[in-house]
Amino acid sequence: MISRRRCVLVLALLGGVATSGAYAQDFSKQPITIVVGASAGGSADTSARTIADALGARLGTQVVIENVPGAGGLTATARVARGQGDGHVLLMQQTGLATLPALYPKLQFDVARDLTAVGMVNISYSMIVGRRSLPVNDMQELAAWMRGPGAPAKFAHPGVGSFGHLTTLLFAKSLQAQVDLIPYRGISPAINDLVGEHVDLASGNAVLVLPLIKEGTLKPYAFSGTKRHPGAPGVPTFGEIGYPDLSRPFWHALFAPAKTPRPVLDRLNAALREALTDSRVVRAYGEMDLETLPAEQMSIEGANAYVHGEIDRWTKVIRENNVQIEQ
Repeated sequence: MISRRRCVLVLALLGGVATSGAYAQDFSKQPITIVVGASAGGSADTSARTIADALGARLGTQVVIENVPGAGGLTATARVARGQGDGHVLLMQQTGLATLPALYPKLQFDVARDLTAVGMVNISYSMIVGRRSLPVNDMQELAAWMRGPGAPAKFAHPGVGSFGHLTTLLFAKSLQAQVDLIPYRGISPAINDLVGEHVDLASGNAVLVLPLIKEGTLKPYAFSGTKRHPGAPGVPTFGEIGYPDLSRPFWHALFAPAKTPRPVLDRLNAALREALTDSRVVRAYGEMDLETLPAEQMSIEGANAYVHGEIDRWTKVIRENNVQIEQ
């Protein structure tokens, strides 16, 4: 009887291994859909489309992008979080994913529990810029001006709860200054009003503001990267001027339902890492001022640790500043 049970157990285990291997082997027999929670043309959409062909080539299948805008990415995120977990429907999300638990406490899914990162895709950094007529020329002067008498500085941001909004709160707190927060529907209209001198300051992606800085239309004060931007070597990093906590990148990552089998996740992760070394992808991301992360953060474990750390970090910022959005 014991011997028979052992045989049954061994056969079951072998069957499980065979099934798992077959599952991974058959993975590429149908297209993969990357769901993007924004309209075409946005940063997440562009990041996904840039790697689609290279990723598909590594997996031996077609990768299609499906835009599912709505509710700040909630609709798309919920769809993938509740998905089957067979590896054929993935999610391209960005830093905003880490703010969802705090901004939407009544979510019908758990970001940390129901999703797993396949891997980090890219990061980018921003610059604090001011209107051309601002009467200060460096961060020391800017800090003094913002703490001085008169009305608070008008600081434009791309919407309540956005990465730009939250980093602006951190910036003002670090400088111990009061600011008048002016929300916009995206960073482009905010920068347009800054150029028009309707507001005083904004934090914009380097690739967006650098041409305006070179034209003399905007004044740069600090860069959030860990080293100076090659396109603006005269602009110091936050770390150089005593504000290392403000060196926070904006990121994109690829996600799958947490129930996805590990062999499938491993194959997706390996394909993603290879795709990110493709010369066309490297060139395209470079033109958009996007960087890939260090190798240790490209593993499944490293990517999840990074994302979970971001959830903890931004939850704290949101709660400490009582940030709320209309639901």
